[in-house]
Amino acid sequence: MFEKLFKSKQQRELDREIAIQRALALHRQHASKLQQHERQYMEKAVRAKRSGDKVNFQRLCAMVAQTTNERRAVESQLLYFETILQTRDKVRLFKDFAGGMKAMAKSIGDVFREFDAGDMLKDVETALAQSGQLETTMSLVLDRISASQMTGAAVTDGITAEDIERIVAQQETADRVNIDKEIEAGLKAIERELT
Repeated sequence: MFEKLFKSKQQRELDREIAIQRALALHRQHASKLQQHERQYMEKAVRAKRSGDKVNFQRLCAMVAQTTNERRAVESQLLYFETILQTRDKVRLFKDFAGGMKAMAKSIGDVFREFDAGDMLKDVETALAQSGQLETTMSLVLDRISASQMTGAAVTDGITAEDIERIVAQQETADRVNIDKEIEAGLKAIERELT
């Protein structure tokens, strides 16, 4: 219990980074698995359609739609999370730059005592404080996201089972046309051989 109270700022930051990277890796793996399931359900739906199994065909189309919507939600969460991380890194760079400006202003003040670097130093300190507040806010957001493991609602504009049925029917029609063309080409080849 007391270990958490006495962790250094660097240790807390390291723990946070590890949790963030772990959450990102888990969600990338989850999106990949969902894409694999989506493909497998689609293949099974095509098989069910070809065999005339309407019950399984409808069930599999619903599974494809559900899995597709879930994958899109996970990918959307990843995109949002990666954007927050990028913004946090940008704020850190600004904070480092502002720290360098502050050091430079003090150095200029030391070299030119008559030069009033106080106003410049105040501006830099204000900017540094604002970036510190922004970084703290970003850290809080990242902590909450990593703590909740980015669970969220599904994408609202999802695909439906009817959309999947239509896609499978189109694919089946295309496959049938290709098979008919192959049969026709084979018959013509046999006809040429006979004549």
